[in-house]
Amino acid sequence: MIKRWIPYKKDYYILEELIEELNISEVLARILINRNIETVEDAEIFLNPSIDELDDPYMMKEMDVAVERIKKAIIGSEKICIYGDYDVDGITSVSMLYIVLKELGGKVTYYIPNRLDEGYGLNGEALEKIIEQNIQLIITVDCGIKSLEEVKFINENNRDIIITDHHECGDLIPDAYAVINPNQKDCDYSFKPLAGAGVAFKLACALAQNFQRSDLPEKIIDLAAFGTVADVVPLIGENRIIVKSGLDKIKAFPNVGLEALVKVCGIEISNINTYHLSYLLAPRLNAAGRLSDPIIGVELLTSNDSEFAYKIAEELNNSNSLRQSIEREILAAAVEAIERDLDIKEEKVIVLAGENWHIGVIGIVASRLMEKYAMPVVLISLEDHIGRGSARSLPGFNIYEAMNKCNFLFEKFGGHDMAAGLTIKEENINSFRKLINEIAEEILRNKKIIPEILVDYKIDKVDLLPQLVEEMDILQPFGEGNSMPVFVFRGLIVKDIKLLGNNKHLSMYLSDGKSSVRGIGFNIGFMINSIEVNQKIDIICSVEKNVWNGNENIQLNIKDIKKTK
Repeated sequence: MIKRWIPYKKDYYILEELIEELNISEVLARILINRNIETVEDAEIFLNPSIDELDDPYMMKEMDVAVERIKKAIIGSEKICIYGDYDVDGITSVSMLYIVLKELGGKVTYYIPNRLDEGYGLNGEALEKIIEQNIQLIITVDCGIKSLEEVKFINENNRDIIITDHHECGDLIPDAYAVINPNQKDCDYSFKPLAGAGVAFKLACALAQNFQRSDLPEKIIDLAAFGTVADVVPLIGENRIIVKSGLDKIKAFPNVGLEALVKVCGIEISNINTYHLSYLLAPRLNAAGRLSDPIIGVELLTSNDSEFAYKIAEELNNSNSLRQSIEREILAAAVEAIERDLDIKEEKVIVLAGENWHIGVIGIVASRLMEKYAMPVVLISLEDHIGRGSARSLPGFNIYEAMNKCNFLFEKFGGHDMAAGLTIKEENINSFRKLINEIAEEILRNKKIIPEILVDYKIDKVDLLPQLVEEMDILQPFGEGNSMPVFVFRGLIVKDIKLLGNNKHLSMYLSDGKSSVRGIGFNIGFMINSIEVNQKIDIICSVEKNVWNGNENIQLNIKDIKKTK
C-alpha cells in the first residue's frame, strides 16, 4: 500500500518561546505545537498533568439532581441497577459505579446486554427483567442518550432512570430523572470529549464529595483510565489527566482484576503504558462481550480475590485466542471471496457478505481488509436472510454520510465518519453494493484514497536517539489526539534483515554510517521482497524503549519504508 508522508502544517511562532521558557529541545517544542499547544501555560499543563486540574463534577448539568436521587436510594435501601455497554468503556464504567455504590452502602446490581442476542443499549426485554427484580433506580453508563421509548417505558412502570452517556445527543433528550452528558447543548461543562468511563468517573467523584469519601476517586481511577484509552477518545485535557493518573495507580497499587489481566499478558507492570491497555488488555476484556458474557468482565474488575481474578483473566485470554482464530478464518474467507468475485480496480467500496460470520469480530476483520486494500469496507454476516454488518473507512471518505444516502435499504443503521453498523435484508445487499459504489464514485471522482502518515520531524543521527527517547517519555500517555511522535529518518543502510512472527513482521539492523540501531516493522513482513542488505532506505518511525527479559534497548518502530533516492 502506497502511503503519503506529510509534515504537520503548523505555525511555529511560539517555538523559541517554548524552548526558552520550558528549557526543552526544538524537537519537543515542535511536537507540542503539532499537538495544538498554543501557549507556554498550555504546554506546562500538558507536560505536567495533575488530578487537581480536573473540573468540579457538579459543573456538569443535572449532576446535583443525579447525586441526590442516588443518595436517597442508598439511604432508603432501594435496589439500584447499573446498565452498561458490552465493550471495555461500558464494562469499566459499570465496575467503577458498582465499586463506589457498594462502598457507600448501596444495594446494587448490574446488567450488560449480550452483543449477539440483544445488541447495543437499552432494550425492552432487559428492562422488563430488571423491573421484575423490584429495581427502583436504573443508572445507565455509556448508553441511553437516544433511548426515548425505553425511558418512557421505565417512567410508565414508576421506576426512575438516570442516564450517563458521552455519545452525541439527538434532537430530543429522553425524559429521564436526570441526564448527565457533557455533549448536551445546554451543559456548560468545559471538557466535552470524555469517554463513557470519564462521565461515570465524574459521577463517582460527585458522590464521593457528597458522602465525604475523598478516597474513592483514587480507588477507581485506573479503571477510568482503562475505559478512556480503550474507547479511543482524545487523550487531551481531562482525559490526559485521568489516563496519566490511572497509569500511575496501576504501577503502584493496581485494581486486582487489572493486575490479573496484566499477568496473563506477560507485561511488566512497572512498564505499562497506553499501548498495553489498547492492544493487549482491551482485546481480552472485549473478548467477553464479543464471544461470551460481558458480565465476567465486571466480575473480574470488581473482585478482591487475586486467585479468582486470575482464573477469569485466563478465561478471557482463552476467549481472546478463540476470537483471533475466528478472525483469521473470516479474514481468509473474505480475502478469497474478494479476489474471486470482485474487481478491486473497479470497486470504490468493498461490500461483502458471508453466511454466519461471527458478528462479534466482523468489525475487526473489516478494519484488516480496509488496511490491506486501502479502501472502505462493509462486511456483513448473514443469518436467516438477514445481514448484520460493520463498515470501516479511511480519512477522505465519510462512510456514515455515504451510507446515510442508502438508508432506505437498511433495517437499522448508525455510526460516524470512520465506522458504522447496519442491519439489512439479504435481498437488498446487491442494491446497496451498487448504490454505495456509485456514491463513492461521485464523491471521489476517480481519486484513489491514499493513506497519509503525519510526520513530526526528522532524525539525523542514531547517537541522538537516547535523548529523544527520554523526551518521548515526557509526552506520555500516548493515544488519540496525542499520538506517539513519528519521525522521518533518511539514508539508513540496511545491515541485516529477517522475518519474525510467522513472517508477519520485519526486523532490521540499520546504520547511519557510524552507529547502528534495531528497527522492527509490525505487519510489514511483505516488504522484505523489495529490500536488500547494504541498500539505503528512508523510513517513517517512532522511537521507543524495548524491554525484554530485564534488558532495555532503543529501537525504531517502523511504519513505512521507501528506497532512498
